[in-house]
Amino acid sequence: MVKKTLLMIDQDAYYAGIYANRFEAAGWKVWVEDTITNARKRLKRSVPDVVIIDLDPLDDALAFLVALRADPRSAATVQVALTQLGDRKTMLAALEAGVDSYLLKGHFVPSEAVKKVKRLLEENISL
Repeated sequence: MVKKTLLMIDQDAYYAGIYANRFEAAGWKVWVEDTITNARKRLKRSVPDVVIIDLDPLDDALAFLVALRADPRSAATVQVALTQLGDRKTMLAALEAGVDSYLLKGHFVPSEAVKKVKRLLEENISL
């Protein structure tokens, strides 16, 4: 069975580590990058099935998401925002930028996030 791949972009090593460990335990291949610049370099080498991104810094993250969706290589990649930024304006901006789901840190335990992302990927594949 081929492992599903995930790119996690988060400056917070603590949160990134917790979520990366949970996804790896569920059988995923996970790459963690702490900056969008490093994530772009990673994407030149390999396009993952799923990208999970913290939206801080917001403007950079939104521009990254728009570019990810516009690139034919990554247009079908499932995009998930996992962030502490929970205001409505930010949520709408992320949805307009192309995220498939918006999860608030602290509101979802990692195992719930794994299940949600798995469902999103399955729905995306069946479309």
